[in-house]
Amino acid sequence: MTKPTLAHPRSPVRDGIHEDARQTLAALRSHHQTVNLVLVALTDGIELEVWADGSLRRRSRFLRDSEARKYSERLTTRLARRGYERGGETR
Repeated sequence: MTKPTLAHPRSPVRDGIHEDARQTLAALRSHHQTVNLVLVALTDGIELEVWADGSLRRRSRFLRDSEARKYSERLTTRLARRGYERGGETR
C-alpha cells in the first residue's frame, strides 16, 4: 500500500531559525485592524511575515528578495483597495 502524497508538501521544521535581518516594508491601518508586512532574511531564503494586530497571520517563503517585495506590493495594493491606509512605511 502506498501513502497518498500531498499536493503542497510542507517545508521541514527547523530547530531554531537564525535570521540575518528583518525589515518592515509596510504598515497598513484601518478602523478595525493594523497590518504589518515584515521581510525576514534567512541564510537559505526570504520570508514575508504578515502580522495583524500583533499576531502572526501568515508566513510566506521566497528564494529571492525581489519576489518577496513584488508580492508585498501586490498585497499592499489589495489591502489599500479594501480601505486600509498606508502609514509608517519604511524602505
